[in-house]
Amino acid sequence: MTDASARFWDKVSAPNEHGCTIWTAARRNGYGKIFFNGAACSAHRVSWEIRFGAIPDGLHVLHKCDVKLCVNPDHLFLGTHGDNMQDMARKGRHF
Repeated sequence: MTDASARFWDKVSAPNEHGCTIWTAARRNGYGKIFFNGAACSAHRVSWEIRFGAIPDGLHVLHKCDVKLCVNPDHLFLGTHGDNMQDMARKGRHF
């Protein structure tokens, strides 16, 4: 584990009863934020990159669990903006 990834995981709670690991540091618009590799980033995107590598251009990191502060990489998946909108509608979060 690199120093940067260790610093990241120091800001995350132990898994809750649903398996969500919650970002405990800085937040903006309900999402975790961290300065990582020289840039301000969303914590869930950093979690994805630590576990799986670079996020391809044009893709978003979406939450299976719908918990904005969750950074459990097993709760995340890649998709387009359209995929995110479809996921939101399917789960009844579009109101």
